[in-house]
Amino acid sequence: MSRKKPKHRQQAHPAAFADAGRKNLPVEQRSLIASVANDITIPFFSGALQNADDTLIQQGGGKGLAIYDEIERDTHAGAMLDKRRNALVSRDWEVEPGGDRPIDKEAADLVAEIIDALPFDQICRDLLNATLKGFAVSEIVWARIGSQIRPVKIKAHDQRRFVFDRDWRLRLLTWTNLTEGEQLPERKFIVHRVGVRGNNPYGLGLGSSLFWPVLFKREGITFWLHFLEKFAGPTVVGKTPYGMLSDEQQRLLNTLMDIRTSSAVTVPIGTDVEFLEASRGGTVSYQDFCAYWDAQISIRVTGETLTTQVGANGGNRALGEVHQNQLDVLADSDGDAQTDTLRDTLCQWIVDYNLPGAAVPAIRRVRPKNEKAAAETRKAKAEAAKAADEAITAIVKQAAKFEDDQVAREYIVSFDVTDGLSDKTIDALVAARAGFVSAPTNEGVQPDPFDSNAVAAFSAAWLKKKH
Repeated sequence: MSRKKPKHRQQAHPAAFADAGRKNLPVEQRSLIASVANDITIPFFSGALQNADDTLIQQGGGKGLAIYDEIERDTHAGAMLDKRRNALVSRDWEVEPGGDRPIDKEAADLVAEIIDALPFDQICRDLLNATLKGFAVSEIVWARIGSQIRPVKIKAHDQRRFVFDRDWRLRLLTWTNLTEGEQLPERKFIVHRVGVRGNNPYGLGLGSSLFWPVLFKREGITFWLHFLEKFAGPTVVGKTPYGMLSDEQQRLLNTLMDIRTSSAVTVPIGTDVEFLEASRGGTVSYQDFCAYWDAQISIRVTGETLTTQVGANGGNRALGEVHQNQLDVLADSDGDAQTDTLRDTLCQWIVDYNLPGAAVPAIRRVRPKNEKAAAETRKAKAEAAKAADEAITAIVKQAAKFEDDQVAREYIVSFDVTDGLSDKTIDALVAARAGFVSAPTNEGVQPDPFDSNAVAAFSAAWLKKKH
């Protein structure tokens, strides 16, 4: 147990530029100086901003964001992305009121009722497509139902159909405007972004970095299949005598090619036929090459590999729990970002249409409870509470040696363990301190976690210093 030391804090001074006579900030403090209008990192600036993803610019060609769709066609990359999405979508959701007023709780109940009537998991899964491509767009179809205006359908759209202007407003590309797009109405489109850096409204998804390991893996599989073809069907070598005519050599070549599917063939006299077997040495294989890129994909998407791959030495349960916790952390992060998006768009618009003035509620995905960890936490708290109780008991016993109530009080509050006690509780301890000396414990003995001689000497010195 440690005693508190007096804290000396230097008084804060007002900023040099502050003007006590002015309530308004200078203009430069209230606006963005490094704005999109003077951002040299935005490529080919026009009325519509261009995506600043380097991988997309260099490798996209005419496909644009469609190159990232090819990533999901890879079985491992697609499975890892689904795993990350499912880690969030599989959780239960709840709606938190934005305030304590009755209208705030009414707004939360309305949002919960509306969300329960929609395919909310699919809506969230569509928005999580931003994890791969940087942003996702979903359109809301509103309808008047009784006295309320509610969303009855939320449909996801292909990101290639949209661009953003300098104010980050969404614009729809059409056949009549393929460059800057058409302006869209308010409270209509939900835009979910991840990896936003600087003034780039398109975000930066995992596709920018996943493109390369998936590409290298695909090329490696191509060579692997070519090798397997050679291994399964060896190359046939035909040796012909000098002077054989070209037409005869071509007929022989056609015959040798038929060996792959025929059980017997005929060749001219004097022709030698051999089989060239595919062989290779060393410890590196195409399988190791592809497994390496699978591991890189796993690390990039979920930050771990053990929950999807087991190495030669296997894994253990403790390490698996650590890696599972890493996936839970990512799901927490994805969930927080999606909560912010839905609160600023869907929830805000529902409130604007139906209960203007109410605090905007938030839709959260609830992390499943770890019962084992919760039990361990409760046990640790119980042990800490018991230790704190014994320490406070010992302190109050020593305080009972002081006749003056104020001195006893100052002694009790001088220890860190009593910081969390209210003034009313401290007063009660001071008044009842004499009873702590005579009160027996559950075991019939007095707890004495301190060195009594040292405490007595310290108390005497402390009292002498006070007087």
